[in-house]
Amino acid sequence: MRSRKNNRAGTALALIALVVGLVGVSPGSAIAKAGGTDRPIKGTAAGTVRLNLLTHDYVAEVSGTGAHTGLYRARDEGSGAFLPDFTFAATGEMTIVAANGDEIHGRTTLTTSPFTPGAVEHTTTQVTTITGGTGRFEQATGTMTGHYQVTPIGVEGATLVNHVEGPIEGTASY
Repeated sequence: MRSRKNNRAGTALALIALVVGLVGVSPGSAIAKAGGTDRPIKGTAAGTVRLNLLTHDYVAEVSGTGAHTGLYRARDEGSGAFLPDFTFAATGEMTIVAANGDEIHGRTTLTTSPFTPGAVEHTTTQVTTITGGTGRFEQATGTMTGHYQVTPIGVEGATLVNHVEGPIEGTASY
């Protein structure tokens, strides 16, 4: 015969197991495990873009202030092509380093407005798909869009050097 004490302990243990099991499979915890809460991103960026006119490879190095990153610096490296409509389109890989050293990683696509003869100032739209990172951004997902004014600074050999500046907005989940 079981004692009442053992019966109560068994009932309490079963109740605890049930509560833990329900918390583990609740929709709220499933959402959190899938990447966290969607958070708005707003920020600014300014820096330089170097475009090799022979290979069409580019490197952009910018810094700015952003929601969730504070002061940050970022590097985007990729390659593209000039298109028949006098635009440039490219893809690349972005790394953003937040003020505390945590990183956001992503894939980028960018397109420019058409270049007009005699004028090389243009706008560029860059979309970054967040694919993770380090620290609090390890499982991050989301999308950021930058709208930049691009102004030529000069030419270094076969490389066009541009100043880039503009706002960034989007949503990140982490």
